[in-house]
Amino acid sequence: MSNKTARFIPSIRLSQYDVVNTKGEDMGQVQTFVIDMHEGMVAFALVAFGGFFHITDKWFAIPWSALKWQPEKKNFLLSMSENVLKDAPGMDKDKWLEVIEQWQEENDLELVDRYYTTHGYESYKGVIQKKVTNLGDRKPDAKFEVNMDVAGEYRFKLVALNGQTIAVSQGYNAKESALEGIESVRKNAPIAVIDDATDQEPAK
Repeated sequence: MSNKTARFIPSIRLSQYDVVNTKGEDMGQVQTFVIDMHEGMVAFALVAFGGFFHITDKWFAIPWSALKWQPEKKNFLLSMSENVLKDAPGMDKDKWLEVIEQWQEENDLELVDRYYTTHGYESYKGVIQKKVTNLGDRKPDAKFEVNMDVAGEYRFKLVALNGQTIAVSQGYNAKESALEGIESVRKNAPIAVIDDATDQEPAK
């Protein structure tokens, strides 16, 4: 390879680049990208962890946001613990294409999305929503409404287009504070971690 840094890389050459952890240890190699042709962006990188994991029969769809390209070293840095990786949903390396072909909508990625969001990584649905919010290239599926309650406080609620209330905020003394609350939801909701408290024992 050239000694120059690598910025624009053809996917056909990806198998030449390693995935390393924060210690610089070899974890495996990127095999290919999964491209969302509708959104025009990389959804996942399929990684074979043949390094110190010695997982030779499966490939793993790693969120693109979890990988950091290191142009000087010409490899990908993956800051993900061994325990998270070992339990991650994988796919048969000889049947990976069949799995990918079943992905048609964002909801088809629910299993993969749910796993990584519970470990603090941004969901792909969250990435899509952030792009939509930034570009405004789709019709909204919901709207925020600001109202004053009987106590004279301002509250906002998220309402679906069918009129169903999805969420209601706390009360605010000032309308500006309620609007700031809406902006906070818009900013933080796409990357918020899901904390499933239903698995916890009820308090005694």
